[in-house]
Amino acid sequence: MKALVTGAAGFVGRHLVRRLKETGAEVIAVDIRPVGGAIRVDVTDGRSLSALMMKERPEAVFHLAAHISAPESVVDPIKYFHNNAIGTAVALEAARQADVSLFIYISSLAVYGEPTVLPITEASPVAPVNPYGASKLMGEEAVKVYNATYGLHYLIFRPSNIYGIGQNPEYAGVIAAFVKAVSEGRRPIIYGDGLQTRDFIDVKDVAELLAIAGTKRKVIDQTFNVSSGISVNIRELLGTVTSAAKKGQLIPIYKPKRPGDIRRSEVSNQRAREAFNWSPRYRLSEEIHELLKWQADER
Repeated sequence: MKALVTGAAGFVGRHLVRRLKETGAEVIAVDIRPVGGAIRVDVTDGRSLSALMMKERPEAVFHLAAHISAPESVVDPIKYFHNNAIGTAVALEAARQADVSLFIYISSLAVYGEPTVLPITEASPVAPVNPYGASKLMGEEAVKVYNATYGLHYLIFRPSNIYGIGQNPEYAGVIAAFVKAVSEGRRPIIYGDGLQTRDFIDVKDVAELLAIAGTKRKVIDQTFNVSSGISVNIRELLGTVTSAAKKGQLIPIYKPKRPGDIRRSEVSNQRAREAFNWSPRYRLSEEIHELLKWQADER
């Protein structure tokens, strides 16, 4: 299979490119940052992206390029709508012109907003509470319109909170932020009261599911949650990190809840399990040890 990956230099993109290559796929890596062998293309630049796809003729496009901070999206919403919504439409049009057979769109759990019933399933109402979630939902709608109008087959994946080695603690990811702070002996920051819950999924599990979806082609034109299926509150998470680091108790610094943050998250992954014969392999408690080792090597 020949695949083109946008956002290939990003956290999830790097892991996906690696996993696709391990399956034997030929990968064209695209990113606005020309690092790690990625070709420099801005996904909102339709002319450049279309020219590249017409030249390479990938069978599948994995569209990961996006801005991903819900709090930042509240401050600068136009940045998010431009890159995430318009960028997705541009990528879809480039894929259509190049006769791509499958467009895989990485959306977000943020499209659901604040859930009224748990666990969240694919049938749960979508009601984003911040511009980030809204921009990802607009991307989903564009994907479906291209399917209905032009017959471009798609898969939409809505990941929960992704963590893993290589994540930027300054931009996204409470686990990465906790691991960095605890490793350096600093008091971690908790926004809100710390009782908000999240479903954390390892980036390697996400990359594995996406690779299966793109290479096996068992299912098309559907939407799936990607999650561990386990809900953890932020205070519990910090306790797990400090215990693994053997640092003793570090009293966190509590700051006001950030705009755009949701209170509860518990996510069903049953449909993805059944459709792709996939299940999460990596346990949070074990992977935190690996993250602490990686952080120590980075210092």
